[in-house]
Amino acid sequence: MLVVELGLYLDKPYSYYEELLKNNGLKCVFECITHDIYYTDDDFSNIDNMSENQIKDVCIRVRSVNNSDYEIQHNLIKDYNRKCIKANNIDELDKELSEYGYRMVFDTIKHDYQWCKDGMSSKIQLQEIKDIGLLLYYDNKEYYEYDLDTQRRKLIDELNSYGFNFDYDVLGIDKLRTLYYKKKMYSKNQNG
Repeated sequence: MLVVELGLYLDKPYSYYEELLKNNGLKCVFECITHDIYYTDDDFSNIDNMSENQIKDVCIRVRSVNNSDYEIQHNLIKDYNRKCIKANNIDELDKELSEYGYRMVFDTIKHDYQWCKDGMSSKIQLQEIKDIGLLLYYDNKEYYEYDLDTQRRKLIDELNSYGFNFDYDVLGIDKLRTLYYKKKMYSKNQNG
């Protein structure tokens, strides 16, 4: 089963969408600043032609939320047991991972706002991502049983019921592919 996640570009400032969501009964229930660093052992050219999800699968992700210590997520090195590293020692992690042939490929910072209201089974995420802009991320577990096109249409219909105005043919922006190619890269599913 493949899950559709939309990652739609928003062309107005966050304050506009904040007001739109409030006017449609949603509340901001969580807010944070996330710093993600991605490491890969693949030659950059091996990332060419990969989907967003394939790039995630070949990377170790290291995450800090609100300037906390970094948690090592999606560890691909079997005999590397470190789970976290102090924020002021991130250079040490670079050295350790380089001994295994890994190097940093992406360094991303995002301000994440999560919105919902009673009755919703998922949260709308608005993310201001450095070097990309403001994106809306959304998936809904209630639609996972449907085929990809139906999931996508249902997600768009639901978002539009909250005040947005998306067409079915709108493409989403792939964050990592956009950072890699240094231009906006689009697809129908940011989880694909």
